[in-house]
Amino acid sequence: MRRYVMFVAALVMAMAVVAQDADPVLMSINGKDIRRSEFEYAMNKNNAAVGEEGHSVEEYLQMFIDFKLKVAEAVAMRLDTLPSFIEEYKNNRAQMAEPYLIDSDYIEREAYGIYAKDSATIGMSGFVRVAHIFKPVQQQASEAADAEAAMAIKAAYEKLQAGASFVEAAEAAGVKPNVLQPFEIVKGQAYKEFEDVAFSLADSTFSQPLRSPAGYHIIMKYGSRPFGQYAEYREAIIKMLEQRGIRNAARRARGAQLVKEMGSHLTPEQALAVEDSLLESKYPDFGNLMTEYHDGLLFFEVCTREIWDKAAKDEKALAKYFKKNKKKYKFDTPRFRGAVVYANDQQDIDSAKVLFGNAPLDDYRTIMKEHFYADSTYAIRLEMGMFTIGSNGWVDKMVFGQGEGGKMKRGFELVDVVGNIVEKPESYHDVRGLVVNDYQKELEEKWVKGLRRKYKVKVYPEVLKTVNNHN
Repeated sequence: MRRYVMFVAALVMAMAVVAQDADPVLMSINGKDIRRSEFEYAMNKNNAAVGEEGHSVEEYLQMFIDFKLKVAEAVAMRLDTLPSFIEEYKNNRAQMAEPYLIDSDYIEREAYGIYAKDSATIGMSGFVRVAHIFKPVQQQASEAADAEAAMAIKAAYEKLQAGASFVEAAEAAGVKPNVLQPFEIVKGQAYKEFEDVAFSLADSTFSQPLRSPAGYHIIMKYGSRPFGQYAEYREAIIKMLEQRGIRNAARRARGAQLVKEMGSHLTPEQALAVEDSLLESKYPDFGNLMTEYHDGLLFFEVCTREIWDKAAKDEKALAKYFKKNKKKYKFDTPRFRGAVVYANDQQDIDSAKVLFGNAPLDDYRTIMKEHFYADSTYAIRLEMGMFTIGSNGWVDKMVFGQGEGGKMKRGFELVDVVGNIVEKPESYHDVRGLVVNDYQKELEEKWVKGLRRKYKVKVYPEVLKTVNNHN
C-alpha cells in the first residue's frame, strides 16, 4: 500500500509540473493562484453563450475578479464545509468523472455486437406491421369450443369480403376494437403459421382465416420496413445494456487497461482510484469544469445569503430604498390598484365597496373573510392587484372605459370594481420587482467594494496579454 501511495504522489507531482509550465499563473486572489487556462475557459464559455455581445479580455477580467472575490468570501465563511455543499459537489463530480473511468469502446463493441447479431437474424426479412382479428382456443378446448371460434372467424372473413372495415369485421366475430392496434413483428417472434402468412401478404391486404397453436386469426398487413442502420438503434441498445449493468463491466475493463498503462502492481480498483485522483490535472477541460461547478455552488450560496435574500425579504429596507429613490420610478400609463368583485347580491357589492374603499390592498382578504364568509362559502370573490390596461377585461371597461368587459366567474352574476387609479407609484409594492432588482444592485456594489478592500488581487499583465493568444 505504501508503494501505491508513493506512486500516486509521484504521478500527481510530475503532471503538475508539466501543467504549470504550459499554463502560467494569470492572477492571484487572496493568495490563491488562478491560471490562464481557467480564465480562458470561463471567458470563452461566457462569450459563446452571449454571442456577438461577448466581452473583451479587459472587460471580462473585472467580472471574473468580482466572481472570484465572492467565492473567496464564501470560503472565508466556510460555506465549502457545509455538508450540503460537500455532498452535492461529490455527487456531481462522480457523475462528471464517470466517462473517464469506464471503457467507452467496450460499451460500443458490446452494443454493435448486439446490432450485428440482430441484423443477421432480421436483416433479410425486416419488420412487418400487422393487426389481427383473433379468437383464442385453449389447448385443451373441446371440439365445440374450437368450432365456435372457427365460425366466428369465418363470419368476420365474410364481412371483410363483403367490403366491411376491419373494425366492423372484428365486431362480427365478437372481438373488441381496442385489441386491433397494429404491431410489428420479426421472424422468430410469433408462431410459424402466423409469420408465414404475415410476411407473405401484400401491404394493405388481409389474409384468409388461419389456425395457429393459439387459436384462429385473420391478419391485416399494413406495411413493412427493412432492418435499419446501427445509428438508428444505438441509443436503445445502449440503454438496454445499461439496465443490465454494462457500465460496471466497462469500469472493470478500464481498470484493466490502466493497470497495463501504469505498468505497476496495482489492482484494477487501485488503478481506477489513481486515475480518478489525476483527472483534474490530466484533463484540463475536466479540471476547469469542476472548478466552475465548485465555485458556482459557493457563488450561489454566498450571493443568496449576502444579496438575494436580503433584498427580497427585508421589507423595511425595500420601503426605505423606494422612499429614497422614489423619483426614478414611474408608470408609462396609469394603473388601477384594487379588486374586481364578483357577487350575486347587489348589497354585497355595495358593502364590499364601502369596506374596501379606504383599506390597504393587503387587507382586502382579511376583510373579505371577516364580513363575507359564512356556511363554508364566500359571498364574494376577488381578483386583486395592480392592473394595467389590457390585463383585465372588467377593469378595462369599468375603470378605463375600454372594451366589452371580461368573463363572469362561474357561480356569480354581478361584477364591479373597487379601488383607485394610480398615476405614479406610491409604495414599493407598486413596483416591487424593480425595487428589489435595484436594491440588489446597490447591495452588490457595496459588497464588492468591500471585498476588493478585504482581499488582495494581483494580475500579471504579461500573462494577460497572452490570453487566447498563445501556441
